[in-house]
Amino acid sequence: MAIYLKYDTIKGNVTAEGFKEWIELGSFQWGVGRGIGSAHGSEGVRESSEPSLSEVSVTKMLDKSSNDLLTAALHGKPVKAEIVFTRTKSGGGGVEEFLRYELSNTMTSGYSISSGGDRPSESLSLNFTKVMVKNSVAKLDNTGEPVSMTYDLSTAKNA
Repeated sequence: MAIYLKYDTIKGNVTAEGFKEWIELGSFQWGVGRGIGSAHGSEGVRESSEPSLSEVSVTKMLDKSSNDLLTAALHGKPVKAEIVFTRTKSGGGGVEEFLRYELSNTMTSGYSISSGGDRPSESLSLNFTKVMVKNSVAKLDNTGEPVSMTYDLSTAKNA
């Protein structure tokens, strides 16, 4: 499995068919939270807050995209970003996507680089205003129909 990022026109080192010059990621983290409270003795009555969507956090190794990603963090231009999870096709012969995130109006809110004496690793935080999530639900034969959902933070609704 590999995770790839397409961030505006920034070119990375990926050579896989269909993802040439995308940026290879080492990790991906994103989540949704909601505060839920229940009063003692209320027999299951609960109150909840609006959902809170975290920024997308990714890590990657230093590569040809690094200076351009740093520039994006410094200048804050809103762009489109795509993150795709891939797997080897059944029977070999390339890769196929099974999970996709499309982030609209994306800005890099955080950039850091670290190294323990080996190849430097970068961490990016991506802030966005709309997210589309699409996945292929796997069946036993590793096929599936894609399903998707979109959430717009500006309206706090599914789009």
